[in-house]
Amino acid sequence: MKEDAFKFYFKATQLKDILRQGAVQWNVKKNRLESIAEHVYGCLILVISLHSELNLELDLGKTLEMLAIHELEELVIGDVTPLDNIDKKDLKDKAREAVFSFVKNLNQSDFLMNLTDEYNEGKSLEAKFAKAVDKLECVLEFKKYQDLKQVSLSHLKPQMLKNKKVKEFVDSGKYDLADIFFMYHLPAYKEFGIDEMYWNTKLKPMSIYDDEKKM
Repeated sequence: MKEDAFKFYFKATQLKDILRQGAVQWNVKKNRLESIAEHVYGCLILVISLHSELNLELDLGKTLEMLAIHELEELVIGDVTPLDNIDKKDLKDKAREAVFSFVKNLNQSDFLMNLTDEYNEGKSLEAKFAKAVDKLECVLEFKKYQDLKQVSLSHLKPQMLKNKKVKEFVDSGKYDLADIFFMYHLPAYKEFGIDEMYWNTKLKPMSIYDDEKKM
């Protein structure tokens, strides 16, 4: 029924009111922090733009739909970040149950659950690309924060080093915060040509916020 579509809308769009916890944990100095829904929008735009240039033989529509719903679980389990030092696999069943509870009354509930499962399994090209973009969009957001001097490693707190991988990057002294975000998530997007060399020579040097700095 049409009413179920509206009920789903009202539930799902609560993501517009939930802040991305990475920005909260790193104490990003910005008047208004990014919501989960804004992150999803960033992912959708990044998929469209990268798909245009990478010539991937994938179903673009399916990839976009995966990303449009992939954060629904966070309405229940929250926005888990690496700094929480929680194995998200332990939340897997709870997260799936949550998504099912949101879509079960829709006519396409089976299709949406299959998309959710495909994304979480990460085996298809669409799922791998969606996961890559999900991680890369986060990196780009923190590159923006760093470029605008809204966050840095100076915001690091001792409890953040409970994550061993993050601690290794910090202790090496070779990386700034944007580097650490990129290196941490590198396995997700490396197969799409976004590797450490590309980051250092092309992506990191981009000065796309010069106009904002002048304001």
